[in-house]
Order: sequence, then structure tokens, then C-alpha cells
Amino acid sequence: MIKFGVAGFPIAFNNSKRGRDRSRIFEWVREQGLDALELQMTYGPRTSVETCLRYRELAANFGIKISVHAAYYIVLTSAERDKVERSIDTLKRTFDLADHLGAQEVILHPGPLYSRPESEAVARFEDNANEFTNGLGATEVGLFIETAGKVGQLGSVEQILSLSSRLPGVHPCIDFGHVHARTLGTLDTPQAISQVGKVISTFLRSHPEKCVHFHFTPIHYGPRGEIQHRAIDDQYEQEADLLTGPSHTRFYHPRPEPVARTLSEIDAKFTVISETYNSQEIGAKALKSWFEQQMEAVPDATAVV
Repeated sequence: MIKFGVAGFPIAFNNSKRGRDRSRIFEWVREQGLDALELQMTYGPRTSVETCLRYRELAANFGIKISVHAAYYIVLTSAERDKVERSIDTLKRTFDLADHLGAQEVILHPGPLYSRPESEAVARFEDNANEFTNGLGATEVGLFIETAGKVGQLGSVEQILSLSSRLPGVHPCIDFGHVHARTLGTLDTPQAISQVGKVISTFLRSHPEKCVHFHFTPIHYGPRGEIQHRAIDDQYEQEADLLTGPSHTRFYHPRPEPVARTLSEIDAKFTVISETYNSQEIGAKALKSWFEQQMEAVPDATAVV
């Protein structure tokens, strides 16, 4: 099935009557009409095994699918051997906890380019990712490498898909907000978003052994890419110019409606995680609602879902 969920512990959960007990996040997510949670180990795999096992039980009880976001400081594009070794060790410990959680996806940012040619970063990542996966024992956890939001990082759609196609156990995580930011605003039309979906569909048909994972948020970007995640109702003021006339406000892109429409056209099972700023559940529910409307309009929609 297609799952929709939230990243981390949203403010609305923390402010709710259940927020004093983090283990009640699964109950809360289910009450929102959602069925996925991406646990954030972005500052390292610090969760205890006991907590992971408890979360696994609760997730199963409430029908919540768990995924894990790995630490930001894991960098498999570095030329420094000690940094790579520490990264591989941290990633292995993250996989161990993901196994205890019953998660099947660990999401990873590939790493910076370090002001070097893109080809060098790609080669280093490929070598180091192969070293990591070759050192893994039996596991059902996959490594999902995420599109990057900044120009100076490895992580265009093309790079992510190319690496995923060549590396066993590695799959793509497509973040629509990041794609929009690193391309300096190209996902501002339904047609552009649909084109990303078509590229993903082609990849999946060519590589049936691969899976895909999605992130979504509108995003504020600048000349170097990502600046900040935004909520779906956030607006900014566009300065007047000769073409647009008086100043006016616009919503941040990408928008949930065309993203949901594009997701409905991808014939695969996947999870969509909302990272909308301080409002993850609102973004997830909007996506799910638009997605379901699209599926209801398709006569054979049940064949996809």
C-alpha cells in the first residue's frame, strides 16, 4: 500500500495530551489518519535497543510503518579515510537499530562535493557505499539515498538514480522540495513535477528489484539551493518588476496537489513522508487527501494501491 506519514515528532503531537510520552506518537499518528513515521536519528543512533523494540511493537499495534533518517554527519563522499570509517560505523549502528525497529528504509544524504568535480564525489560515494553494504550481514533494511537540496552536495535526481541502479541494496529517496531548491525553482508547475514522476516510473520499470521512498515539503531557496522548509500555507512577497507589476504574495513550491497527482501515476508501493515546517501532519494529510481524490478518479486505481 501507499503510506503517508510524518518526519519526527511534530509540534502538534508535543503540545497534545500524549506529547509527554513519546511512545504515544504511534497512537497519535493513527488518529491523524496517517500510517507512517520517519524517526530522526539525524544526530546519531542514540535510541536504546529496548526503546526500538517497544516502538516496533507499538507501530505494529497501530499499523504504522517506520523508516529512519540517518545522521547528517555521515559523509560517504569524503576523501578523509578516518571520516569515512566513522561514517560507516555510524551507519552500521543505525542499521542495527533500524533492524530492531522493524524498519526497511534508512534514509541518507550522500554528502558534499567538497568543491571538487562531481565525478570525484560520485566515485568516492560508490566505493564507500560498496564497502558499507559488503560489510553488512543479513538484513531487510535498504539504504535510501536522498536528493540533496543544496547545489554543493551530491544528490541530483540523475545522480541518485544512477547510483541506485549500480549499487546493490541502495535505493532512491526523492525529496520534491530538495529537487525544487537545488534546481533553483523548477518544480513550480504541474508539468515539471509530473516529469520527475515519469523519470522515477521509468527507473522502476527498468530496475524492478529497486524500491523508492519520497519526502515532501514546500521550500525556501536561494542561489545555493535550500534555505528552509516551509508549511504548505506559508507565503512570501514577490517584489514588483516590469513583468509582474505590483508586489504580491505567492505560496512556496512545490505544491501538494500536483505532487499528489504525480504520485498517483507511479505504479509502485512506497511511503511518502511530510517534512513541512512545524506542521508535518498537515502536509501529510493534504498529500493523502489529494492522492486519494486522484485514485478515486482512476477506474483501475485499486490495481495500483
